[in-house]
Amino acid sequence: MRVLHVTDNYAPATGGLERVVRQLSHELTARGHEAHVATLARPDAPARERDGAVEVHRLSGLTRHLRRFAADPNHLFHPTAPDPVLVRRLRELVERVRPDVVHAHSWMLHSCLSLDFPGALVVSLHDYGLVCAKKTLVHRDELDATCSGPALRKCLGCAAGAYGAVKGVPLALGLAAARFDRVDLFLPINEAMAAASLRGVARDRVRVVPSFVADEVATPGPLPDFAPPGDFILFVGAVGEHKGIGVLAEAHRRMSHRVPVVAIRPPGDTADLPWPVHSGVPHPQIMAAMAAAAVVVVPSRWPEPQGLVAVEALAAGTPVVASRIGGLQELVEDGVTGLLVPPGDPDALAAALDDLLDDPARRARMGEAGRVSARGYFASAVVPSVLAAYESVTAGRSAARPRSAGRGRR
Repeated sequence: MRVLHVTDNYAPATGGLERVVRQLSHELTARGHEAHVATLARPDAPARERDGAVEVHRLSGLTRHLRRFAADPNHLFHPTAPDPVLVRRLRELVERVRPDVVHAHSWMLHSCLSLDFPGALVVSLHDYGLVCAKKTLVHRDELDATCSGPALRKCLGCAAGAYGAVKGVPLALGLAAARFDRVDLFLPINEAMAAASLRGVARDRVRVVPSFVADEVATPGPLPDFAPPGDFILFVGAVGEHKGIGVLAEAHRRMSHRVPVVAIRPPGDTADLPWPVHSGVPHPQIMAAMAAAAVVVVPSRWPEPQGLVAVEALAAGTPVVASRIGGLQELVEDGVTGLLVPPGDPDALAAALDDLLDDPARRARMGEAGRVSARGYFASAVVPSVLAAYESVTAGRSAARPRSAGRGRR
């Protein structure tokens, strides 16, 4: 099978979505399939190159003029409307590659929707970008609760408040006008994502396929020098309020156990925290820290789509204390692989952490259960599901259109 992945960003850009698309591309080629990636052109990478067996095509369009609006210069963004120049270059690439499946992963989808090609169009939902201009499903700054859903006036004000009117209003208007009739199959990463983003879409156009990690992810590297002896709590992620870092700091102050917190953040993040924060830590050392920790904490205050940090912690055999919000509540089985607490509640978070620190035997049982649960998120379990999804839509391409699900949004 020949697959063309379409994504706003690809290596050298770094992030969870970029890592998933790259891993999926390499997993497909390892199984004898042909994988190409179409992504936005960037000044620090060639227009075309091979990433192992994966052919990477970086395409330039009018979106290059939007770079100054990107919050992170390392991550470019496609608007919520087709880029006519990019559409033309995508069409040329599709004619040259002739993919059986075009698999879109981000807002570059909006240029794919203008293409007419014989292959199937599959869309992964890694975030809430089909219905939310901020991709977070957080209305204004109302953390700890999930937005009730899109409504034009509400979305215009929320997006303008987040980005400013020049960027926010066009993004919200583009989403409101978008139609997804051309999409053959949506692949949300969990049921929470499907419920929030695909209201009114026929169920035969939806198949839940989670994000995945490499099978060998649980193989740790050397323990970082900064890991303390004895029990400690580990936080891995952006040190922002949406990730619950302030709630964790307050919960730590209220705990009866005086164990240290170790925080590992991505490069570039800054925060004033009561404990040391480490960045630039190689992933094998992060996994070693997870395996050594008493508990990994994921106190997110926004509806985290999935939370690969939690998957990796389970794979490492460490129980997870996470917020009962978004995809985390599907990932962590309360009382079995960890504990779920209300988002934004430092008392509940402190109590859950204390409970697990009180009971090493319970932590060990949860850790073993977590290792079993994590296998469902390994590449060996998930990639066959992706291939089965591809086969289902390519086999059904002779079925007549148009779609009855209309906009595929509400």
